[in-house]
Amino acid sequence: MMTCKLDKLLLQDLLDDTLDPIEKLFVDEHLKICPECRKELNELKLLFWDLSDKSTYEIELPPELDQLKGILLEQVSEPSSQSSFTALVEIQRKNIRSASRFLDYVPGVKASNNLAKESLKATPSALKLVSKGLLKSTKFLKAK
Repeated sequence: MMTCKLDKLLLQDLLDDTLDPIEKLFVDEHLKICPECRKELNELKLLFWDLSDKSTYEIELPPELDQLKGILLEQVSEPSSQSSFTALVEIQRKNIRSASRFLDYVPGVKASNNLAKESLKATPSALKLVSKGLLKSTKFLKAK
């Protein structure tokens, strides 16, 4: 028995319905005379059918996942001792600090951008000072 020279990727493409009409006609005609390719096509169909049947998937989640979920929920639901304004400023400071660290790893950022990088790195400290001033002024205004 001769082995078939048909590119088996064409069978995959036939199942995916990505063949051009001429290629599809060629493969269909080839399948009429080649038992080897018909067998290969049937095996691919069975494989696709098995893979598409999601009821056979069994995924076991690690027990640590439930513990981690509990810890995260406690942290999120924990009442904050900070005011919402202070918490918002702190989040912004962390974001700016992360952005300035990110610049150290960006390809193409040249030494000429040092002023911009240094300014960005100094922003969290400046933001903290400004926010403290704003917080004091709002407390002063509320007291009046």
